Amino acid sequence: MQKTIISNQKYFEEILSKIKKDWLEKLHILADFDKTLTKAFSNWNDWKIRQSLISVLRSEWYLWEEYSKKAYELYDYYHPIEIDPNISLDEKKKQMAIWWNKHLDLLVSSKLHKKDIEKVVFSWLIEFRSWVKEFLKFLSKNNIPLIIISANWLWSDSIKMYFEKQWFLTPNVQIISNEFSWDENGNVVWHSKKIIHVFNKDETVLKDFVEIHDLVENRKNVILLGDSLWDPHMIEWFLYNNLLKIWFLNEKEDELLEEYKKHYDVILTWDNDGEFLNSLFN
Repeated sequence: MQKTIISNQKYFEEILSKIKKDWLEKLHILADFDKTLTKAFSNWNDWKIRQSLISVLRSEWYLWEEYSKKAYELYDYYHPIEIDPNISLDEKKKQMAIWWNKHLDLLVSSKLHKKDIEKVVFSWLIEFRSWVKEFLKFLSKNNIPLIIISANWLWSDSIKMYFEKQWFLTPNVQIISNEFSWDENGNVVWHSKKIIHVFNKDETVLKDFVEIHDLVENRKNVILLGDSLWDPHMIEWFLYNNLLKIWFLNEKEDELLEEYKKHYDVILTWDNDGEFLNSLFN
């Protein structure tokens, strides 16, 4: 059942009041992509969990069979580490860096081609949440920057391709993610050595991306959208004035809710229809 949960009503109203007082010229949005802007569930299929961009590549066998087999082996080993609350952050960062590098190397050795990414992007398995298109129209119309920081394995241009497909790659949208280099035939040849994974978004410093930093430097009010416990750290190196953190709860509500209430101001469950966010901006 869809729910909207506000962790601390008084604090929420205070921050919202300050953001509204400064109006839109001082605002920017900082967001994750997979299962934050995109749907987490297939409600036409008994609320089965949807796939991320990389999961589509893995499960739909767009590369050779051995790639999918090895990718699943990596997932089965490292994902339990990612979500285990008893493993220290330092150890998680270490293990996630190993996982991301192994998988990126696997994509290179599996001869990933740009056309494979296009197949994923144009798959019916990836879909914006129901409210996102209106949200993006509002941001574009009012020239509010949307900065996406994604640990996506499929290159920042996979997200750009998806936005282009939906006609929403407007000048206010900026994307920070992992990068590949390609040969003249469109085959991947290597990936950037600075890896963004799920637990090091705090180390992705906006000032290192000059054009993006200049875009938001004077927009000190931030609404952050994420779906993991670590996404709030995306903002860590930005000197904001007011911050409103919104979390999309995609699994294990009974187990995770109380912990996430410590880190997020608003929690939206089960592919929320966006009524809260739309009313917030209206």
